[in-house]
Order: sequence, then structure tokens, then C-alpha cells
Amino acid sequence: MQLSIIIPHYNLPAKLLKRCINSILSIGLPQESYEIIIIDDGSQEPPRWTNRAYPQSNIRMEEHTHGGLGAARNNGIEAAQGTYILFVDADDTLQNNGTLQQCIERLKQERPDILRFEQKACPGHRYPPHCKKQKARFGNTISGAVYMSTNNLRGSACSYFIKKEFLDKRGILFTTDIYHEDEEFSTIAHYHAQTLIDSNAHLYNYHTRENSITQNRSKASIEKRLGDSLKIIIKLATFRASTQEQSNSIQKKAIARKLATLTADFVVNSLRSGKKAKEIRNTCIGNLAPLALYPIKGGNYGIKFKIFRTLANSTIGLHLLRLLVPTQFKPNDK
Repeated sequence: MQLSIIIPHYNLPAKLLKRCINSILSIGLPQESYEIIIIDDGSQEPPRWTNRAYPQSNIRMEEHTHGGLGAARNNGIEAAQGTYILFVDADDTLQNNGTLQQCIERLKQERPDILRFEQKACPGHRYPPHCKKQKARFGNTISGAVYMSTNNLRGSACSYFIKKEFLDKRGILFTTDIYHEDEEFSTIAHYHAQTLIDSNAHLYNYHTRENSITQNRSKASIEKRLGDSLKIIIKLATFRASTQEQSNSIQKKAIARKLATLTADFVVNSLRSGKKAKEIRNTCIGNLAPLALYPIKGGNYGIKFKIFRTLANSTIGLHLLRLLVPTQFKPNDK
């Protein structure tokens, strides 16, 4: 079996999960070539209806106690029987434009550790617009570290196919009970990947919705995401320290770039949360300066990054950024 499609599910309306599954089935892959594993993460009403609605032998649903998205994905990795794994969130869809078949053919030919593709945002609950057939372009095979050292790595685990054997061999899993677990997982996977192929295939539709984890604008949710993003940065800094002796120059450059951009993202999101410049600077000095992550360093990551880094590294610059970056919630938000 070539592909295991893992769909974590937690307390979603049935219509969204149906939309997700139907988008995969509409592509028309041979049933024996893939499996769909729905991992229910302790929903109040698990989607047992899927067993009746989709009696196909290659679709199954597993129930687990609630552990968060990371735990659900880990359960999916353990259950997967395919050569490659593809994560699809239950409120998102795949595009029926011929690119999935093309990606699978490239996976069969080259057998890379990772094959990357493109996501496109699709607002609200609407079905994605009809997409014309696409002839995908595939890059040359490189290492994951080379890719990460020359690109701003998109953290979403729903951005690539990843070889199950590679994950098992390296023991790569998601941290549980934390937001931004994708960032850590994707960084470590790219650091270790010996072979990676990038493509322009528009395969994945990311559906934004108001009550999702990433779109929740309550103060409590934003504070949780900020705190967890800081934890992930610290975890990756610890990973860098533990691998320093065996890392090659490209891997070191790749991890340095990812940590710099994550630190910059943390400052931006702190500003968006409404935090004052002094508080942000004190947090960075207290938590990130001991890890040599603040003041923010960086190589040739682009002129915008260079300007932002210069401003973010000083109190005066943070005050200026505070005036420029709008907050995401009102002071009375719960």
C-alpha cells in the first residue's frame, strides 16, 4: 500500500468530516493503493457513522482518549500501513486536479523521505472552487536541511508526504498537549531528511473557520498559543544543542534559520496579542537570550526580515513596532 491518509478528528460537525473524506474519494485513486484512517481524539460523539457511510475496506475509524492534535497524529502514525503518510485535518480538503496522482508517481520513482506540495487558503465552510487540471513541477532531490537553510520552512505537517519508515527509524513524533507541535515535528523531520523533493502541486485546501484553534481570537487562546510557541522554540534550541557535535554545516545553518524565524514570529505574535514593548523585550531577554536567540540573529533571509530584526532587537524599535502592529483582541476579551 502506497499511502496512509491520517485524519485527526475532535468534536467537528459531521458535514466537515464528510466534506474532507468525499474530497479524497472524488480523486479516484485505486482503493488498494491507499487507506484513510480517521483518528477520533475523544470526541463527545465519535463519528461512528463513518463505518456505515463509508463501508470501504480501506477506510477505518479509531477511537482514543483525548490527547490533543499531536497525540492523534502519533496514533495515526502508529496505525499507518502505507509507505507514505499524508496528514489531512478533518476540516480541510484535497484538490481533485490530478496532482495527487502525479505526486504518488514521483514517490514511487524516487522514494524520497519527504515530498512537499502547496496549500491554498479557502475561506469558510465553502467547498473549494473547481480547479483546472495541473501539470505539477518537481524539483531536484536535495536534503531536508538544504531546503530548510534556503527557505522559510512552513511548519504545517499537512504540507508534505513523509515516509513512514523514515519516521520510525528516527523516532520522530509530535509533542503532545501543546499548540505549534507542527513546527517542532517539521523542523526535526527536515533536519534529518536525506532526500526531499519540492513541488508546486496545489494539492491541499486549507479552510479557515472562525472557531478553529488557529483562528480563535480570544485572549485566553492567544496567550496559550504564545506560551506554547515559546516552549517549542526552547525545545528546538535544546535539540540544536544536543545535535551540535554530529551536525554538518548545512544542518547547523538550517536550524539557525528556523530558530531565527520562529523567534521573529514570536515577537510579531506578542505584538499582535497587545503586549507592551517592555514586556516583550523582558520575555525575550529572560527566555531566549540565554539560548543565544535574542537579540535575533540572521543571515540573508530577505530585506524585510533584516529590517524587522533590527527593530525587534531594541526597546525603541519594539515601541515603533508596537505602533505599527494591530492587536487581535479587545482588552475585555475572555
